[in-house]
Amino acid sequence: MINTRDNIKLWKDSGLFDGTEILQASCFEHSYPPHFHEEFVIAAFARGAQKNRICRDIGVATAGTVMVIHPGEIHTGEAFERDKGWDYCALYPSEKLLNKIADTTLKGHGYLHFGKRAMRYDQGLARQLIHTSSVLLTSDDILEKECALFGALSCLIHQYGKLSGDTTHRLYSRADIRDAIDYLQDMHDKKVSVKDVATAVGMSEFHFMRIFQATTGLSVHRYLTQIRLFRAKALLSQGVSAIETAHSAGFFDQSHLIKNFRSHFGITPGAYAAGCIA
Repeated sequence: MINTRDNIKLWKDSGLFDGTEILQASCFEHSYPPHFHEEFVIAAFARGAQKNRICRDIGVATAGTVMVIHPGEIHTGEAFERDKGWDYCALYPSEKLLNKIADTTLKGHGYLHFGKRAMRYDQGLARQLIHTSSVLLTSDDILEKECALFGALSCLIHQYGKLSGDTTHRLYSRADIRDAIDYLQDMHDKKVSVKDVATAVGMSEFHFMRIFQATTGLSVHRYLTQIRLFRAKALLSQGVSAIETAHSAGFFDQSHLIKNFRSHFGITPGAYAAGCIA
């Protein structure tokens, strides 16, 4: 049965600073499973309340909350009160884009970060981010969209951004886990067993599964599914059919893609593709 109360719009604007993904949503029944993004998540909440877990910390985002999640950080989201749900928007700028903006906003050099605190109550910035997402949804003027997005991200960085002093950033300190992720990236369109990955990084199967989940926060299977979904979104945004996307991204078939896509993003692959701007 298709849920009729949730209204989720998720799309990629490929012409916006080399490609930026945007979300506007009103959620009631949909809940986001543990997942991560390759980009930053910059979210602003307009109504209701979302219960979430970000890097093992449980919290509630209410109207006026601004949320910043770093690339790779595991998080969830669901309605704090199912009958009331929550409305919010999210921008997904790349690390490269935010670091470029930080170069013009903050003095010094290093890797941009926003600290360990994921949520801040900032009504003014929340309103600006919500307005920006509306501009990105409704405007056909690329200059207007670029200025709106740059303005909102600049304010965020100026207010809460910091430079680490390091010129490089590694999400995981263990080289073997980074190697395992590289292996999964390379093999995402093929059948992969735990033994395959563990052997590639020189571990026993059970030791590898334990270390991988303890380090990343996801099982090997869930992590690979995320990689496949990222690949699927990239293909769909380029106009590739759902059938071809499912095969190229490593899913069994189109129905397998649809099931996982809807579970993670709350919409179908077709709806995502239809909303993307070339």
